Amino acid sequence: MLDEQMKIGANLTASADQITQANIDVHIVMMTTSAAIPVICPVTPEDPLTGSALASDPRYKFISSFVDSHNALDIARGNFSMYQGFLRPGAATHIVVVTDDESTYKGQATPDTRATMFLNDMRSLLGHDFYLHTVSSEGPAPCRDPNCMPDPNTGICVFVMLGCGAAAPGTTYYQLADMTKGLSASICESDWKNIFEPLTAAVIKSAPLPCNYQIPKPPSGDTLDASKVNVSWQAPGAGSASMVFGKAADNGACQDLLGWYYDASPPTQIMLCPKTCETIAAGGTLSIGFGCASVELK
Repeated sequence: MLDEQMKIGANLTASADQITQANIDVHIVMMTTSAAIPVICPVTPEDPLTGSALASDPRYKFISSFVDSHNALDIARGNFSMYQGFLRPGAATHIVVVTDDESTYKGQATPDTRATMFLNDMRSLLGHDFYLHTVSSEGPAPCRDPNCMPDPNTGICVFVMLGCGAAAPGTTYYQLADMTKGLSASICESDWKNIFEPLTAAVIKSAPLPCNYQIPKPPSGDTLDASKVNVSWQAPGAGSASMVFGKAADNGACQDLLGWYYDASPPTQIMLCPKTCETIAAGGTLSIGFGCASVELK
């Protein structure tokens, strides 16, 4: 997996920075190891992020783990106590598995039983649902990279150890991605920017939305008309459909309804009603529009 480790190292820092720039307190746990044959492969650090700014960043935690061809899911579950305290309570959890082989999780015989058992095991440990994304081989046959070229940093290592392809389809991982609404990508993809960009977007989109929003200063020469503000929400995966929340007089008027209200008069913040805040915790996109008469909460 030397080639894949190098691709992760080349893309992960930029991904973390983009998530942070979206005002999300991202925490990243890396579990892997380096096991090369020095005769044909360069000796590399265990951590693919070694030498990068992210490696010494408090957002990042590396756990040296012997991840072989079949045990990535076993490692994610078995090492849970080592990274449990690094996870933020209430945060969305994304697990990304990069492998060129299939799982044998807990010795289960079929992809269905392996995927279902891991899903239940991790839900129990986390106490909530999670997303699993996979960078592995689609089926029914293991993928091959048609544009395979020697890596100048690894010489013939890629050809000898990986053959520029996968050993077996990652059927269990693909099923888990479907079950958890995660993403699937081919490990034979040549440009891993095509993998990390959708992953980064998925992490940002899944983050719980804030419940309070500062009202921006109007453009020079304009004033805010507090009666012409609207708040709408687009749920994750909802396409173009959106829900408009009505404006309440105050927090007391919210009751158990989906709405919002101002913090004061004149207003400085838009506050979401408790039921609204609970609803948007699933993530998605919240939009605040100015200039049209507010939809009142009824």
